[in-house]
Parts: sequence; structure tokens; C-alpha cells
Amino acid sequence: MKQETLHFYQSLTKFLGKALGENFEVILHVLEKDNYHIAAIENNHISGRTLNSPVTGFALELIQSNHHLTQEFIVNYKSQTINGHELRGATFFIKGSNNQLEGLLCINQDVSKYEQLATNILSLVGLTQTSPVHFNEEQPLDTVEVLEESLEDIIKTTISWELIHPTHPLNKEQKLTIIRDLNDKGVFQVKGAVARVAEIFHISEPSIYRYLKIVNHK
Repeated sequence: MKQETLHFYQSLTKFLGKALGENFEVILHVLEKDNYHIAAIENNHISGRTLNSPVTGFALELIQSNHHLTQEFIVNYKSQTINGHELRGATFFIKGSNNQLEGLLCINQDVSKYEQLATNILSLVGLTQTSPVHFNEEQPLDTVEVLEESLEDIIKTTISWELIHPTHPLNKEQKLTIIRDLNDKGVFQVKGAVARVAEIFHISEPSIYRYLKIVNHK
């Protein structure tokens, strides 16, 4: 992403955060090769994420699915914080030349106050709320976006428990399975992912790069 484009979207992120208010988290993801990272975030009290937090697993799936080739944005999908707090999400695809995806501008609305207000109003007349806030039934993917606070959170949703906490040292095939699954998810595009995966699974960084060459040539 060019510096002037980055600066524009960083300013836009700040503007939207101030204009929409504290119930809207606005976040800018920059998608540079092997360096997916958060470049700006406003009202991050909603999810607890920071500039050091990773791109979400949902966003990685969205990128891998190439939705940006046919859509300019997606709106009104279900999102939630790591502790299960429900949000309403929207994502704008930032594209460069040749429709190349360069970033994501995401907005997450905290709808809990509206739900509570609706419950209180209904209770005044002796009624109860029987249906949740409506979200778009046509989710961009089959999963709900969970706003992970760390790369470990994404790994836990991708790799089986037996491989994360093995009873015996991992063999070559198990290591290849881990690298293949994480690579398919797009995890290694996240800034610092290789070093963190190496630490978690006790695999050397050179070995990870060797395994990546194997899985990318199959």
C-alpha cells in the first residue's frame, strides 16, 4: 500500500471512530506480503485489540476466498469478541491496481446496549424479547468472526488440540500437517507468524520455511 493511501485510510479510520462514536470499533488492516498487520484502530475498548493484535481468522478466510474480486464490501454479518460479546460487522475491501487486495477497513458495532434497551422497554409492558437482533442471513463465510486478541487464538481454532499439546514429540508428517493447515488459513501472512509458530510448536524457523516450500509445491 502506498504511503499516501495508507495515510488516507489511517485518517479515515480516526474520523469514522470519532464520528460514529464509542459503540463502533473501526480498524484498518494492511495486507502486505508476509506482513498482515493492524495499521490503525479506534474505540478498541470494544474488542480489547491493539496495533499488535493479529488479523482475525475470519478475515484470513475472507482474503483466501477472494470475495473482493466480486464485491466492494460486505455488511451486517455476525461478529463477536473473544469472550462471546456479540457485535455487528462490516468490511470494506481496499484494492489497488488489477483489483489486488491491499487492506481491509472494518467496523464492528456493539449492539448490546440496544438489546438491553429493547429488553427494558418490553419489560415495561410485561413482554419479553423472543428474537435476537437481526443479522444478514447471507454470511460471507460459514463462520462467525471472532475478534482474536492474539495469534495463539487463531491457531487454537485451526489446529487440533492433539497437535497443539502432543503427548509425544511431533513427527515430520504432523509438522507438515500443522504448516499446511496454517498456510491454507493464511496465517503465515500475519506479521511475526513464523517466529510465533516456531515457538509454540518447537519447530525451528528454517524448518518452517522448508515445510512451506513443500506444501506450496503440492
